[in-house]
Formats: sequence, structure tokens, C-alpha cells
Amino acid sequence: MRVLMFITVLAALTAAGAATAHDNADPGRNLRASLRPPADGPAEAYGKVDFRQPEDADKIVYLDVSVRHLLPNRSYYLERATDGTVDGVCSGTNWLRLGQGVDPAAIDTNANGAGRASLFRDLAAVPTGLELDIRFRVLDAVTSGVVLQSGCYEFTVSQ
Repeated sequence: MRVLMFITVLAALTAAGAATAHDNADPGRNLRASLRPPADGPAEAYGKVDFRQPEDADKIVYLDVSVRHLLPNRSYYLERATDGTVDGVCSGTNWLRLGQGVDPAAIDTNANGAGRASLFRDLAAVPTGLELDIRFRVLDAVTSGVVLQSGCYEFTVSQ
């Protein structure tokens, strides 16, 4: 029985590793941004943004967001800032609230402080091939305080 359980766990870990390698196979097109609290944020909170640009005629970026250990039954917003100097140092302050296209959409948490949202942004007006540094943050909808933030990622607008 233990051998079967070990094999099952090993297979699951191998599949997860393969998925992660695939997700990061084209870091300019697809990325997974980790979200961590700032120094004065909720210590146990965390989240992620799965950022995907399918290879198709549309220039839509899909952002699947999940957060954990935030305040229960509360709304939050995902924002991004970019800069055109691709050097791994995110200096842009052009914060844009993300959602369903141009309409901002909240990430609502449940009674346990967990929340998910499927967001998207149409980049049709942005030149294909444009390279940017990008970072994300999650704001409390009531206080506008930053509760989670990402590091700096490089991103290339693709089609």
C-alpha cells in the first residue's frame, strides 16, 4: 500500500514539474508571477498570476489570479505596471487596474480569505514584439493598500 502511495505521489510531482517547465518554456509569452506581501502586509498571505498569451490571431493576455490568507469576504484588485527598459528592474509607475478587458474586475475572497479571478486584457493596440518589464500588485478595495506584490518579469507582446 505504501509503495502504491509513493508511486502516486511521485507521478503527481513529476507531472507538476513538467507543467511548470512547460509554463516557463516561453517566459516572454507565458509566465507565473508569485505574489508576496510587502513588509507591512499580511504575513501569511500569498498568491499567483498565471499570465498567458495564446499563439493565435488575437492579442489577448489571460490572467488567472489566485490569492490566499487575505481578509475574508473582501474585494481586491489586480494592477500592473510596465516599463520599456527591459533590464529586470521594474521602474514603471503606470499602474493599470486589470479586469475583463478595459472594465476592472474584483477578486473576491471567501470566508477563508481565498479568492480567484479570470481576467483578460486585449493588447491589439500594442505593437507585436514590444518588450517590457512588468510587475503586479493586489490592492484592498476598501483601503487601497497594497496587500500582495510580485517581482519584476520580462514580457514580449506576441501574436
